[in-house]
Amino acid sequence: MSNLKIKSVFSLLLVLFLAACAATTGVLPKGNGVYTIEVYRGDAGKVKLRAYQHAEKYCAEEQGGKSILVVGEKMSQDPMNEGGMSRFDLDFKCIVGPASREPAKK
Repeated sequence: MSNLKIKSVFSLLLVLFLAACAATTGVLPKGNGVYTIEVYRGDAGKVKLRAYQHAEKYCAEEQGGKSILVVGEKMSQDPMNEGGMSRFDLDFKCIVGPASREPAKK
């Protein structure tokens, strides 16, 4: 195989790999100390896990070692992708003390 064909095959595989990975909006402020993150383009377990990982990392690194307090969460089908792809929205606060992954009671 020529170098051009190898590079083309590698580029195609890289694009397919990245397309298969869950995508995220990143952590965004929602107001009143609440943050939100949306993870999409993946199976239900994957998008939920990724949202919690990003939230925990954000509170630990960006908010001085704090933990997460879940305010709300919502799992739904991703309308932009067919084939069972899910979307997960997580609303949380960064708190001092132990983390709580259970959504706060209203």
